[in-house]
Amino acid sequence: MTVRFIGKAKITKQGQVTLPFEARDELKLDLNSDIYWYLVDDHLVVVKDLVSVEELANMINKKKPNKK
Repeated sequence: MTVRFIGKAKITKQGQVTLPFEARDELKLDLNSDIYWYLVDDHLVVVKDLVSVEELANMINKKKPNKK
């Protein structure tokens, strides 16, 4: 699994977050793009394409190394 740090954002008083330029650029998101938020255990996951909870779980699980 590849993990990269792509920026930092602050939550405003109104609960808004600005997606860092690096993330928008890497994911090729423009001003009218939608993003989708999922809570996975205690991690917040943001994706650019809507997927079911089951699909997201499968994507995460298949990228984990097998434990023996």
